[in-house]
Amino acid sequence: MRLRWLGFVFFALGIAAQAQVGTRYVTDRTQVELRRGPSTEYRILRYLEAGDRVEVLEQSDAQGFSRVKVGDQDTEGWIPTASLIAEPVARERLAAAERNLSTARERVAALEGQNLELQRDLASTRHELEQSRANHGTVSRELAEIRTASANVVAMRDDNASLSQRLARREREVEQLTADNSRLGGRNNQNWFVVGAAVLLAGIVVGLVAPTLRRKRRSDW
Repeated sequence: MRLRWLGFVFFALGIAAQAQVGTRYVTDRTQVELRRGPSTEYRILRYLEAGDRVEVLEQSDAQGFSRVKVGDQDTEGWIPTASLIAEPVARERLAAAERNLSTARERVAALEGQNLELQRDLASTRHELEQSRANHGTVSRELAEIRTASANVVAMRDDNASLSQRLARREREVEQLTADNSRLGGRNNQNWFVVGAAVLLAGIVVGLVAPTLRRKRRSDW
């Protein structure tokens, strides 16, 4: 029964030790010794600065040391567990905050540049819209003028057709009058010819009769 209880205790301690495995940071002490083994009796491999990031591989609660791997050189060793904290030290957090602030400022500057570009695009779009509206008004007026001109053309075409019909009638009337005039002219010429012949004949008769009448008058004297 006692052995079973001890086994349970060691199992629980193993679980607790595994729960502490992961990324940790060296406390903000000036320097921490990285040793070859889990005690101060082991040789110092190197010194870790405050805020150095390490990867915890295992922990020894009995000695109060943790085996870690230093990320920059893949060096493994043991340091006091009390020298590890779960979050970066204030100096590192401040540096990270400053980096985040710088990144945020750059992002804000980029967004302001994009906003300015969008404002210019919006102004250009509004100008183009106004131009389109003005062009639409001009096109509408030109279309109305074209429609009016088209209506005038249709009216002129109808008037032209009517005038053409009237001109055709007048031409036929002129032709008829010309023909009638020609017939009347022929008849007048014939009448004048008859009159002239009668006058000529009368003149001949008078020329023949007149001497006879003169002689007869003399004989009467």
